[in-house]
Amino acid sequence: MSYYEHIYIASQSLNNKDLSDLHQKIEDLIKKNKGKIEKKENWGLRQLAYPIKNFKKGYYTNLYFSGEPVVIQELEKIERIDSNILRFMTIKIKNIPEENSELVQKEESK
Repeated sequence: MSYYEHIYIASQSLNNKDLSDLHQKIEDLIKKNKGKIEKKENWGLRQLAYPIKNFKKGYYTNLYFSGEPVVIQELEKIERIDSNILRFMTIKIKNIPEENSELVQKEESK
């Protein structure tokens, strides 16, 4: 079993319920394919580096999970066709970081 970091950006046009449903859909997909979510970080609505599909902002979510490569295949297949997901990226990592990302740490220190 391998560890992965997965970041996705959801459309800023989503309301809270739709955004929550999208998060749940992705988490359920990981669990359905025998993956385990180890850590989740919601980075909130942030400015995009450049416009994507005419959006200038998006909701960033960072997931750390363990699983087999089939999880990645299924996850990215669904994200490619979901119009509410602007971008996504998955990276294989050696282990799950114990500390929160710098972005979350900055928010917590405010």
